[in-house]
Amino acid sequence: MNLKFAGAIALLNLLQSVVGSVKRTLQGGRDFRRGRRGNRGERWSRFANQKNIDRGNHRQRKQEFHPCSFSMNSARGVVVRIALVHFSYAPVIGGVETILAAHARLFAQHGHDVTVICKRGTSAEPRIRVQNLGESADGLREWLRDQDVVFIHNVLSMPFAPAWTELLWQLADELKKVRFISWIHDLAACNPDYAVPRGSLLAKAHPRIEQVVISAHRQQQFIELTGSRCLVVPNGIDPARTLGLTENVAALAEQFPLCGSPWVLIHPTRLLIRKNIELSLHVTHALRSSGHDCYMVVTGPPDAQNAAMASYGEQLHRLRDQLGLADNVLFLHDHFEVGETDLRSLYLLADALFFPSRQEGFGLPVLEAALYRLPIFCSDIAPMNALIKGLLHGFALDMRPSGIAALIATTLAHSPETQARKSVYGKYAWVTIYEKFLAPLLNAAAFLSPQ
Repeated sequence: MNLKFAGAIALLNLLQSVVGSVKRTLQGGRDFRRGRRGNRGERWSRFANQKNIDRGNHRQRKQEFHPCSFSMNSARGVVVRIALVHFSYAPVIGGVETILAAHARLFAQHGHDVTVICKRGTSAEPRIRVQNLGESADGLREWLRDQDVVFIHNVLSMPFAPAWTELLWQLADELKKVRFISWIHDLAACNPDYAVPRGSLLAKAHPRIEQVVISAHRQQQFIELTGSRCLVVPNGIDPARTLGLTENVAALAEQFPLCGSPWVLIHPTRLLIRKNIELSLHVTHALRSSGHDCYMVVTGPPDAQNAAMASYGEQLHRLRDQLGLADNVLFLHDHFEVGETDLRSLYLLADALFFPSRQEGFGLPVLEAALYRLPIFCSDIAPMNALIKGLLHGFALDMRPSGIAALIATTLAHSPETQARKSVYGKYAWVTIYEKFLAPLLNAAAFLSPQ
């Protein structure tokens, strides 16, 4: 009887614990939703600095920023209403149009409300609204008055729409709650091809408009011209888009940092014993052990016509895992079936060909890599060593992996082409430009503090 009574007490305690947990969960959800709703002033606290100054409230609030704080996946993210103003937009082809389209895509991808205002242009992307005003500036006020930030690309520095330039100066004074940022690609007042009068608006800096230039050269010109401060934000590039990577390869490059600082070696082959793929794994391990981050991309599947090769593929996967290379040796058959266009994209993405076959009838990848201007590291065997005499980095099949790794490292470290490509990836990829410049620019109300 005592045992039954004790059991009943234990069961009652358990039920009370469960009920309490459910109550805490529900209360937490209510608190979370209440915190997310808040009021409009709380939701827009990131922009309080500029907003409060405009409203005569000079209290300063401590701001915090994380590069991902404006991500669409962030519960605390704020949707910023952004207008980008320029003379034209896609499908018009031009340098400024290219940068403008990239900015629009980046802002839209991070969850912001994006409108492009131009004389002519269209958008094939549903998240980007395009408003054509033609030559008239009459619609500018209506479209800009409800924006949070207006980026003006070249309209305040080039003489192609005088009515727009004059009205934007007026609106900067009139729309006190809107931030205006002039994005200067070109300066007509510093170009002898344009006869810009000394007192022209094109040669001045509006005191309420923040100024951005695209290079240190433009910065020097602008300061000498106006005496005003400006921030340098370089143009960027989308490697996957520029290289024309297929959807499969672009997704792979996003999952692994193939458009980044690590070297990317391509071994185009099916999983055959004579292709000596285990040497690719050992060389990758040697490169990483000597401090060189890299990826080895093996393109093909096991030979469908040779059932024995299936076990070879399994052996390679086990060896990869034993060497701790699960994230550095990519058997693409595990991800997608590589087609001809995918292979072309992989060559464009690679820093070098690695082809360590024990025997070959010809060696076609050597010729392919040469056309893609890649350094070629291959086994010193016939007939490959006769294909492009004196221009291959050959190695003996009995050479130690550490020696082959040293040959690769020395060659790539002294390759101007490789270093230039890595510099572009590191400094000018749009993901870097957004996190380093564009997101902080949105986040900080007085980031540029116009003079």
